[in-house]
Amino acid sequence: MDSGMIGKIQKAKRYAQEPERIAFNEFKVTFRGNHDTYTVTYDEGQWGCGCNFFASHGVCSHTMTMERVLGVMLAPEEEAEPRKVEV
Repeated sequence: MDSGMIGKIQKAKRYAQEPERIAFNEFKVTFRGNHDTYTVTYDEGQWGCGCNFFASHGVCSHTMTMERVLGVMLAPEEEAEPRKVEV
């Protein structure tokens, strides 16, 4: 392995320990829930999910899970605004 590659591997390890360097702008994932599989999206701070609960509430267990998993990698506006869920 050449020295350039060794340096890149070391840098990648350091970056991986600093997730605050990464900010997602948009993505689409497949989420396997207990009852079905859903598409969860994130686009410039806006969540989306194909489940019925999200359609009526604007938030669901699938989007809340993704917020927890991604943590500091979401746009700062998303983290600062706590979700209000109507019961």
